Amino acid sequence: MTHPLTLLMVSLTLLLVIGVPISFSLILSSLFVIWYADLPTVLAVQQMFTGINAFTLLALPFFFLAGNIMTDGGISERLVKLAMSLVGHLRGGLAHVNVVVGMFISGISGSSTADAAAIGSIFCPAMKKRGYDERFTVCLTACTSTMGAVIPPSILMVIYGATANVSIGALLIGGILPGVLMGLSLMIQTHFFAIKYDFPREHPKFLGFRAIWDGVKAASWPLGVPIIVVAGMIGGVFTPTESAAVAAVYSLFITLFVFRSLTWRQLPAMFGETVTQFSQVLFCLTGAVLFGWLLAYYQVPDIVTQFMISFSRDKYVVMFLIVILNILLGTFMDALPAILIFVPIINPIAMQVGIHPVHLGVIVVMTQSFGLLTPPVGMCAMTACAVGGVPMAKIQGLLHIMMIPLLIVILICAFSEWTVLALPRLFTPGWV
Repeated sequence: MTHPLTLLMVSLTLLLVIGVPISFSLILSSLFVIWYADLPTVLAVQQMFTGINAFTLLALPFFFLAGNIMTDGGISERLVKLAMSLVGHLRGGLAHVNVVVGMFISGISGSSTADAAAIGSIFCPAMKKRGYDERFTVCLTACTSTMGAVIPPSILMVIYGATANVSIGALLIGGILPGVLMGLSLMIQTHFFAIKYDFPREHPKFLGFRAIWDGVKAASWPLGVPIIVVAGMIGGVFTPTESAAVAAVYSLFITLFVFRSLTWRQLPAMFGETVTQFSQVLFCLTGAVLFGWLLAYYQVPDIVTQFMISFSRDKYVVMFLIVILNILLGTFMDALPAILIFVPIINPIAMQVGIHPVHLGVIVVMTQSFGLLTPPVGMCAMTACAVGGVPMAKIQGLLHIMMIPLLIVILICAFSEWTVLALPRLFTPGWV
């Protein structure tokens, strides 16, 4: 008699191979095994309901809504003005502006794929007009967008926290420094490309602090979103879920009444898009919870834990293996299902060897965001290619080179716990 666990893996693989969406694949393979093993069907409903019956998940629709509002509200030009005053005088100024604006937008949207579309629509035409190679433009845009999954507000951090039962507030704050390091690493790399290919400056010299102040004034309203999210949680004013709701209301206020860049007629479509995004996440979450419950029922996490512990109990070795695993997962699986399926497996291993749960969470999200660049899935790379009008196959060689700084930052953060935990321990010690 075939073991149910074998059937679970085989059926999931077959469904994915024939093109069934990941959420349907998880649910159908799980239901098949429940039927085959003669387990009570009601357990499926109970587990699926339990998986989404979490108050923290209410942060997701509000973060989605805030990101949609700010993206459609045309706030990008204000962010570009600020970034231009900061780095436009550097060699390859527009490329540096691309990265800096990416860091700003990451603090607003919370979604890397959305960032790739927003950044690409602004910079791909502009950089091509200034003489930048289209492959470099698309690759830089794709790499820049990965910060959206790390810098708060981060949708993946919320999902990880809900899945692993880790403080979402600590995860969001812990992602600030690694996200900034990702941006700086891309700017350092851009500097060398700019020297090699003689990329132009946007300004002959530094514009001065007055120009920076004008840029800050122009971008102050949009940049209020990450400030509200982070400062509100640090100050204990509201929870991560409440901060998401406040951010959404704030975004509505500034786009409708301050900038008047949105109209009331646009809101129904925007709300509908938010509902669709949230529903897709919930549907995937229910399938992953059911699938994860079956893995736990057949003691897969325990088996994997014992295997890896027998291999090595050194937390740095285990962390390295977790990083490699997540990078490999990113090559064929989107970040959301990868987190939902594999976090219940790797979490017990990390706890056994003394890896801090917040540190683990940020590293997993960073490596999954890195996976958004790698084919064949690579949603950020595909989005940037679509916006830039460049075939995916054309950028692969250069993209892998430009991914190296991000990988170095991931490894630094993985082996230097303080890079993730310094800010949470400084501002919210009770959460870590």
